[in-house]
Amino acid sequence: MIIDFKNNFNQKHNMGFSMIEFLLAAFILSVGLLGLASLQVMAISQASNGRGRTTAAYIANVVLQRAQMEGQHYYLAKSNSLTPAMTAVFTASPSTALVNQPYGGFNIDGVQVTDSSNNPIAGLATLVPDVNKRNTVFTATWTRRAYAGTAPASLSQTQEFVVNLTWVEGAQNKYLSLSRDIRY
Repeated sequence: MIIDFKNNFNQKHNMGFSMIEFLLAAFILSVGLLGLASLQVMAISQASNGRGRTTAAYIANVVLQRAQMEGQHYYLAKSNSLTPAMTAVFTASPSTALVNQPYGGFNIDGVQVTDSSNNPIAGLATLVPDVNKRNTVFTATWTRRAYAGTAPASLSQTQEFVVNLTWVEGAQNKYLSLSRDIRY
């Protein structure tokens, strides 16, 4: 019995990693870690792209909301036989098509930094104190589509407004368009 115990002990003691087994395990572990590292790099890149798309969608929605607000103001003034108090930007020359009208430039946070003439917005330093955030990243234009036939002669009319945004991410130009039918 003592001899069997000793042989059994030596067999368990000799059971370990050989050099080949160790190198194979290290190789498998390194391939797995490299895969995780590349996954992390791709996740950071996609998060950055997602921020650009989200900001562009926000800006396009803001421009469409301003067009809708002006349209509602114009419609209410017209229906009450009043002169609109706002200067018409979106609703000027009704029932005609307007293509790629400049709206302005926006920074990375979606703050408007230039107007439709590409002039800096007055008083921006109080809104955006960081000098680096005043650079234009997103450029917004808008289009009002023409009617397929004759424009309606009613008190109200509805046309499709399209906001187009362009920006550069990395070395690629990116585009986003949003549209909405607006009554005015």
